[in-house]
Amino acid sequence: MTTFKISAPFKVAALAALTLAVASPALAQTATGSPLANDGPYAGATRQDFYQPSDRINQIQAAIQQGALAGARARHAMAELTTIREDLKYRMARHNGNLLDWDRELINQKLDALVKQYPALRT
Repeated sequence: MTTFKISAPFKVAALAALTLAVASPALAQTATGSPLANDGPYAGATRQDFYQPSDRINQIQAAIQQGALAGARARHAMAELTTIREDLKYRMARHNGNLLDWDRELINQKLDALVKQYPALRT
């Protein structure tokens, strides 16, 4: 029978890994006692309400209508905004009115690109 001798650093590493695995659920508890309370970037709002693309579309549209852009630039920006709005409606319709996180991210990326193209639309 062969026996293996485990050195002290390996014993310490194994003990640390075991301790972390056992302690992880306890670390997930917050001061209120609920696991993983919503205190990150979505604090105070549901994921659906946080940075709603439809609200952002309305803000950009209001900026265009209030004269942030003029002439052909305003018409082009409004046409692109309409395309983004239609894309948003399509993506929501696919999931019974819900907007999935990756769809929300895609729509926000399109809005970011529009604002980058027309910096006067920054809200």
